[in-house]
Amino acid sequence: MNNKDTFIFDKGVIKNRVKALRKSRNLTQEQATDLVGMKDSNSWAKIESHKSSLALSFDNLIRIVNAFGVDVNFFFRSEKPVIEDTGHTETLIIATLKNFTEKEKQLALSIIMAIRANRET
Repeated sequence: MNNKDTFIFDKGVIKNRVKALRKSRNLTQEQATDLVGMKDSNSWAKIESHKSSLALSFDNLIRIVNAFGVDVNFFFRSEKPVIEDTGHTETLIIATLKNFTEKEKQLALSIIMAIRANRET
């Protein structure tokens, strides 16, 4: 399973990714505050701070997602491999395919068709 298909909810990780996203755009906290449409830069500082959990609300996270044009899953994808329950294989396959290029999807379909043909013989 691909790590980007494993999801976490860890405010510390999410806050680190918010900070990394801001820095990747070479923005100050004040500029990020303006971009996202928050009240003041102190609000942004609280989001990046591990001391405050209140500033990282769902509303603020959605504002960041929309303002920076990133997929919300950027904040929830695990960096560590996790052993998955095989009872959810179909869901995992579908989730994995969503991240494939069209060429990779065609290759995956070819493999599935070959498995099906082998099973039917």
